[in-house]
Amino acid sequence: MSSGRGGTSVRTANERSAVPRHMALILDGNRRWATVHGRTASEGHEAGFSRVPEVLRWCHDLGVETVTLWLLSTDNLRRDPAEVDALMRIITDLVNGLAASDRWRLRHRGVRAMVPEPLLTALDEVAARTTDNTGMRVNLAICYGGREEVTEACRELLEGYAHEGLSPAEAARRVTAEAVTEAIAADDPAPELVVRTSGEQRSSGFLLWTARHAEHYFTTTYWPDFGYDDLKAALTHYERRSRGRLRVTPDSRAT
Repeated sequence: MSSGRGGTSVRTANERSAVPRHMALILDGNRRWATVHGRTASEGHEAGFSRVPEVLRWCHDLGVETVTLWLLSTDNLRRDPAEVDALMRIITDLVNGLAASDRWRLRHRGVRAMVPEPLLTALDEVAARTTDNTGMRVNLAICYGGREEVTEACRELLEGYAHEGLSPAEAARRVTAEAVTEAIAADDPAPELVVRTSGEQRSSGFLLWTARHAEHYFTTTYWPDFGYDDLKAALTHYERRSRGRLRVTPDSRAT
């Protein structure tokens, strides 16, 4: 398959075999890219998020079924309010643009209470509008934190059990690993590959519960410069790591 940011061609059988069902991306390095290029932080975020539609097309063409994008962490909300406001505007534009393509099935992952009302409304609307799309599922991790996701899942389970009239002891017995997984992952397969850009070599709690079997790939490329060659390098790493060892079965989810 031809490389480059706009290259396309027929994918080979070997390329198809190297592709995980669920790939997660930590979109890191927008602000550092902006510094290198003499741009503002907001311009860095705009440059980074403008890459998303093309990267999703590559993933779709290669046969990935689910992509989870970490667009905004709960920690990011502590930044300068002006930068956060600009980020929310840019992300809202991205969400609406992805829905307009009428290709992906979009869904929000994150702490709903932390998402500003205009963006939350947009997320709910695009989720409803794209639910019947037959293309790749795209999870948008916005105001997301791994610990918060697990905490919220446990809270929702306990609230549900309380509503059923269960005693605290019985409710506690029902909070199993399987129940938490179901609350978090719904019908998503377990992530098999997590990619982080910008050179940072840590997961920062991304998909803390469900990605325990995932391979991790770290690239020094800043997200705004992430191209097809970078994606292929990540998939090559995944293929090499997966070859000759037991993989998570396609239908499994973390338990």
